[in-house]
Amino acid sequence: MKLENPVFYLKYVLFALFIINVLAGCASKEQLTLMPTPVIYQDSTIDPFAHLASQHKSIKSQIFYATNRAPVDSSDTISYGNILDPVLHVGKATIRMGDPTTEWADLHKHSLSSEQITPVPLTLEKIDEFAVMPVKTERSHQNLTPELQSFVDSINSELAVAVDKEIVIYVHGTKVDFANSTILTAEVDHFAGRDFVGVAFAWPSHQNIFSYLVGTDVQRALDSSASLHSLIFLLSEYTAAEHINILSYSAGGRVASKAMFELYHSFAGLDDTVLKEKFRLGAVVFAAADVEVDIFFERLGPISKLAEQVVITVTDDDNALKAAQLYMGGNVRTGTIDAEIIEEAFLLSNDIKNFEIIDVSAGKEERGFDIVGHHYWYRHPWMSSDIIFLMRTDLPPSRRGLSLSTLQSNKILNHRLLQKTDLQNA
Repeated sequence: MKLENPVFYLKYVLFALFIINVLAGCASKEQLTLMPTPVIYQDSTIDPFAHLASQHKSIKSQIFYATNRAPVDSSDTISYGNILDPVLHVGKATIRMGDPTTEWADLHKHSLSSEQITPVPLTLEKIDEFAVMPVKTERSHQNLTPELQSFVDSINSELAVAVDKEIVIYVHGTKVDFANSTILTAEVDHFAGRDFVGVAFAWPSHQNIFSYLVGTDVQRALDSSASLHSLIFLLSEYTAAEHINILSYSAGGRVASKAMFELYHSFAGLDDTVLKEKFRLGAVVFAAADVEVDIFFERLGPISKLAEQVVITVTDDDNALKAAQLYMGGNVRTGTIDAEIIEEAFLLSNDIKNFEIIDVSAGKEERGFDIVGHHYWYRHPWMSSDIIFLMRTDLPPSRRGLSLSTLQSNKILNHRLLQKTDLQNA
């Protein structure tokens, strides 16, 4: 056989080896455990749980969910699989933190400790579906069904007693199931002192990386934007939330950026100030975003007009994003350090000011360590500290303990300060 394109052949072989390695690592379902304690809480420097009433000091945490995963047959409980559903299922999930013998005192001590000797298992214990709603992108849901009204009422009841009258929507990445999305939402809520209302948006990714690399789950992500769009509209129109924050991770950035872009254009006739007041979007975070930077730029203008703050995180060593570009093609990914200077120039040329780039690698020499990998935003205690603090407060970087890093492109920036921050003072 004549080898006409040895470069393509080599790339194919590398791709096959990568897939075999990844699939081998996904052969068994891993027990999810509590993320490391954010550095701001370690050794009880700050106790985010001190204000909790006794009834809320529980190893069980409840969050809301919305999913366009189709239900799967189950004899004793509701569960959701990998099939894309044209409707949105909404409800409440109960997450247990620890095993059945764990008590609040154990969880509290572990949540403030810098040493994680015994992992705390996390389990999706119960799902209560409230309603099924059609996916609509027009301007009004009009009258809610009794079931959907019950869902909204339940959120408003929790907002009424929450310290922060805010909602945080978490949009997961690829290679995870429904349980993962609810559990990670509960973790963020937990370390935020259980002070806001968490909502997991679970889109139907498969539980293997192959489905993403060949494009199946990329299309799933894009096809899920209308569902997230509809959820944002529902929460802004019918809840008393002062702000709705969005935390998206990896491929979830594809869903969130497209949903917000579409949301903005579906109300193109309204003034930008009116739109911002209508949807009350606070902080919108793209953590380790697997979105091609040129596509992200196409959507960024409308996103920045809807949100109070737009935040992206980048690192100099994210193997998942490097692999995504290598095997899937396209431009550099928004969450990589290679996109940083391009992003800076774009922000300046388009006069976008409510945007910050958190470069988690900046200052690594002074700190003595880098912050790398793909899961760093919740698995590294320095980075999770800033994400949690941002979700709780909506504060700008200068008030979250971050410092301005040295700009790499002073000539392009003409010495103007960009809200580009590092973690060396966190």
